[in-house]
Amino acid sequence: MNYYLYDLLLAQNMDNISDEEFNHNDRQWQQNVEKYQEIFKTLADRLPHDVFEHFNSWGFHDYRLKKMEFEHKSLIDLNVHFTVSNDVEDKKNEKLWVLNFEKVSLYNYQHHNYDIEKSIFNREIDDWLYQEFLPINQSTLSFEVLFSSGGNVLLHFPNNSVSIKRIK
Repeated sequence: MNYYLYDLLLAQNMDNISDEEFNHNDRQWQQNVEKYQEIFKTLADRLPHDVFEHFNSWGFHDYRLKKMEFEHKSLIDLNVHFTVSNDVEDKKNEKLWVLNFEKVSLYNYQHHNYDIEKSIFNREIDDWLYQEFLPINQSTLSFEVLFSSGGNVLLHFPNNSVSIKRIK
């Protein structure tokens, strides 16, 4: 993540920091959000309209990752599907969405706090925190998502090769 930094997020949620540190972190966070939003707005013609509109606000912030699937068609044709839910407790009012990436040329997973014995966020539950769509070059975009557990997924994919669909 270039703007929604995990370390900054953790620092903002620490109980034992001074007001000065908290205010500094908060200012840095706001500056990062503004910088990211400027870049995201430049991607309007490189993302499908419905995807751009959905992520022009909070995206799936605080949704729960239900599953992540890989569709491997060949060594150069990988699709990645995220299924997310807004509420796993209330099945009647649950909203399920699928975010699909096609022709993924890079997939990377890392866990920011896997080795920490007691993480600040729950390791077992992967709530969607923040995402970034960024340009790589004229024809390729990156998508990166940060989960509350510290899990992080990075994808590279061609322009307009992402779709979003509400399935429930």
